[in-house]
Amino acid sequence: MRNKRIGLLFLAIILIGAIFTVVVLAQDNSGYTSPFSEAVASNLRVIYTVGQAYGNRANVFSKVGDSITVNYSFMHPFGWGTYDLGVYGYLQPAIDYFNYAIVGDGQTSFTNTSHAAGVGWAAWGAMEPDLVAEDPACLPDEKPLECEYRLTRPAYALIMFGTNDASYRTPQEFRWDMERIIQLSLDWGVIPILSTIPMRPDIPETIYAYNDQIRDLTASYNLPVWDYASAMNALPNYGLAWDNLHPSSSPADDSPQNAGVFTPDNLQYGYVMRNLTGLQILNDVWRTVEQTG
Repeated sequence: MRNKRIGLLFLAIILIGAIFTVVVLAQDNSGYTSPFSEAVASNLRVIYTVGQAYGNRANVFSKVGDSITVNYSFMHPFGWGTYDLGVYGYLQPAIDYFNYAIVGDGQTSFTNTSHAAGVGWAAWGAMEPDLVAEDPACLPDEKPLECEYRLTRPAYALIMFGTNDASYRTPQEFRWDMERIIQLSLDWGVIPILSTIPMRPDIPETIYAYNDQIRDLTASYNLPVWDYASAMNALPNYGLAWDNLHPSSSPADDSPQNAGVFTPDNLQYGYVMRNLTGLQILNDVWRTVEQTG
């Protein structure tokens, strides 16, 4: 673990000093203060720099996860243009930036269908070639996460697993697969942004244990944590729908478009909160890697 991070740092120093020029992005970061510790911020810049040398695209992210990630309510409204940021207008530059690049079949990162997300998937699914064996875009014996990174070439990945794992796997088994996901992401020079998972009222202690593992992993690897669970815990019924499994949707609109409307009333629903917190963490990571430190 430690040796891998040292190797990335060494490679980044060589690339910066010899053959690689860091591109200064257009976003004005004057007055911006990163919410991350210096250790995390420095690590993010190293991973990003290595990824750029590998050919990853600066304004592309991948979505990695289960049905909560697959659902059109997640991130799609920002690609469709059916959103209202309200008092969160400072997030507009991030939407513009990640909407610029085309990712597969004419889509942007917000609307692209990920090869590393599937309904019912547990964390091991991202590393299981059989789950994309019928996908003509993926290579034989290629892991779903490898397939996604090869085709999309993202600089960042929004990752959330655990809701399905919690039904039948120990926290330690879950951690082992999440660590494999982190390590493969680092090998590709992709910044993994791990999300904590929403409550499951039927097994609350297991969810607490899973989220402890996620927080511990991000701390061990000097990565940011997307604490979706804490935001959901403040909502009615933990931000869950009638099934106590998936995030709730706003009843104001049966279609996913409303999941990007950040009014106070609408932010009482789980998918809306997921989009807000997801966009916030993506914005912070993006702006942090732009800073020279």
